Amino acid sequence: MRSGARLTLVAVALALGPAAFGARADDAPAVEHQPAPCTVPERAISLCAAISDDGSVAAARVYFRRAGESYFTYVNMSFTGVSYCGTMPAPRAKTKAIEYYVHAVDDKYQPTRTSTFRLAIEPEGICEFPPVEKDASRAGAIRAFATNAKQGRRLDGAFADTGVTFVPVAR
Repeated sequence: MRSGARLTLVAVALALGPAAFGARADDAPAVEHQPAPCTVPERAISLCAAISDDGSVAAARVYFRRAGESYFTYVNMSFTGVSYCGTMPAPRAKTKAIEYYVHAVDDKYQPTRTSTFRLAIEPEGICEFPPVEKDASRAGAIRAFATNAKQGRRLDGAFADTGVTFVPVAR
C-alpha cells in the first residue's frame, strides 16, 4: 500500500472514531479477580482485583456478607499501583462462610461486577494461603458501609468490629 493511501486510511479511522472498528470508548470496566477458596477467622481479609477501563475507574468496592444473609456491606478498594485492594473486617470463628463480589464503576457511571464468590472460614493450618491483611494499619482502620437501613447501626456479628468504623445508611 502506498504511503498516501495509508495516510488516507488513518484520516478516515480518526474521523470515524473507535466505535466504527468495534472498540467503544464507553465500555464498562473490566474486573479480573482470582477468588480464594478460604480464609481464617479473626484476621482481616485483603482482596485485590485488576480493574481496567477505557477511561478511568471512578470507584471500586468489595461487597460482602455472612453467607445466607440478605444485605451486603461494602468496603472501598484503593489502587495500589498494580491492582485495586480492599480490606474486609475479620470474620469471627463461629462464622462458617462469607459471600462477596467486586464491583467497579467508571468515569461514565458504567458499572460492572464479578460473580458472587463463597469464602469458607477454616482454622489456621487447614486453609492454605489465606488472603489476610498483613498491614496492621489497614486492618485497624476499616470503614464498612451498610447498603440497607435494616442493617442497623452496627456491623453484622459475624465480623469482628475491632478497628472497624461502620457507616449505616442515612435515614
